[in-house]
Amino acid sequence: MSTAELHIVYEPDEDGTGKMIATARAGAFAATGAAWFGRDLDTFLEGLRSYPLSSDAPPMIEGGFFKSRSAGFFKTYNECELEQCHLRITIKPYDLRGSLLVHVELASEVWKTPDADLQKSASIRFLTEYAMIDRFATELGEVLKGRRDVAILSGTTN
Repeated sequence: MSTAELHIVYEPDEDGTGKMIATARAGAFAATGAAWFGRDLDTFLEGLRSYPLSSDAPPMIEGGFFKSRSAGFFKTYNECELEQCHLRITIKPYDLRGSLLVHVELASEVWKTPDADLQKSASIRFLTEYAMIDRFATELGEVLKGRRDVAILSGTTN
């Protein structure tokens, strides 16, 4: 059994958005990625604090490059769709013993094509438990308020 962790750092901007930088490690695999987020982080935090977590609608956050669903500018997060995912975190039930599956997807930005830009990507999965999710949600809330530097979710690879 090897250890695994997800580290989250948040760099707020003056406009109410902020850059979330995630580093995921499971055993010998590790990757770092980032994306910009706004108020959608509050919904993610609420989802982390729910019990039990839902398999059908698990807590999930994703960010990257969005495109408008209609012509012109979009006004809200719900009016756009993710065209290029740079960071996605999903946490859902794993087994009957209460273990939870953490799935982190990370990718670098693509401005032309994945081959031309030599895009890097990683998908890292590990197991955790509700007590760790509760602690992580508290830490993440403190990070978003600027009271803490990093939120850490710990787990194992089996």
